[in-house]
Amino acid sequence: MKASIKVLAGIAICISLASSFLLLSGPNLALLFATEVTFEEIDWGGMSSAYESRANLTIRNARNWNDLWLEIHGGDFPIPETPVVNFTSEMVIAVFQGYCGSGGYSTNITKIVMTDSYYLVYVNELHPGEGCITTTVITHPYHIVKITGYPLNLPVDFIYDILVYDCE
Repeated sequence: MKASIKVLAGIAICISLASSFLLLSGPNLALLFATEVTFEEIDWGGMSSAYESRANLTIRNARNWNDLWLEIHGGDFPIPETPVVNFTSEMVIAVFQGYCGSGGYSTNITKIVMTDSYYLVYVNELHPGEGCITTTVITHPYHIVKITGYPLNLPVDFIYDILVYDCE
């Protein structure tokens, strides 16, 4: 009888520990089974006024891609040809930092991780510190990449790391 009580107590402890692990890990549990995704840069710049505030976009079809390209480069002459994307096997991910009152800002997609249920896109934003001398021009930094050969139907979440660099 005492042995069966010890076994039941052991099972209860194991269930309690497993439940606690799942509860505490929550959405991060999927990161235990994550794969880093390779990506190719399509465009990067600081002068697109297509978005006045921060925007994260996932483009999954040619029409939306062409529309975005024209928004970004509509003021250029000549307008650069829209880069080719095969939307049967590729997806475009774009981040826009939005309005910046001076130079010295940039935004970069640094890593993309795929779990079994979503993508995580890691973005570094660089901001000049108070002591920095910057150009007095309005900027709108952005970065656009594409991924190839991965599932195209997963939702995409973005994680930002805002870095203020000191110039003193």
